[in-house]
Amino acid sequence: MTDDIKNVKKELLACARRAYTIGLQTGNGGNLSARVAGTDTVVIKGSGHSFGECTMDNLVTVNLEGEIIEGPGKPSREIKTHLAIYRLRPDVDGIFHSHSPWAIAYAEDADAIVPLALHAQSKLGAIPILKVDGHADETVEKAVETLLKANPDLKAFIQAKHGIFGMARTITLAEHHAELVEETAQIGWLVELKKICRQDR
Repeated sequence: MTDDIKNVKKELLACARRAYTIGLQTGNGGNLSARVAGTDTVVIKGSGHSFGECTMDNLVTVNLEGEIIEGPGKPSREIKTHLAIYRLRPDVDGIFHSHSPWAIAYAEDADAIVPLALHAQSKLGAIPILKVDGHADETVEKAVETLLKANPDLKAFIQAKHGIFGMARTITLAEHHAELVEETAQIGWLVELKKICRQDR
């Protein structure tokens, strides 16, 4: 294992633990990955492990074709989506995905989330909602490719009925983007609830 891969794994573990600790992802769902900068090597969470169970030894290293280079077991089942993003976005070296409830709920009846908080607006802009049937398959892969080609600077999106994908130059920043999407969705829900309460008075 090279020093570059060790450093990538350490950053992945820090992000995984943060997300698990704050409840951004519970159980063994969600996944995260990081590309070793300047290479075709990607380190991704292993299938079946929770963020809280990730270790240096159970993360899986693959190439951009999804072939395993190092690590036990299988890579996350979302690997097709992650690799599609990396192939299209050379500026992205970190991807964070979580099944966060506020974002999933908001996505049911919307085409995008427009942040109300100024800091969220300046960091993310509008957050599109990808409405596609399927889960981590070629249909989703193609839909993600179409979305990214239409939005080449996109920092995050929500897949309807599934969850948040945060993307950035580092996995730490990608995880922060996902937190911000979830917070933005929660604010949006609370604003709508406040409107309903006012109407019922």
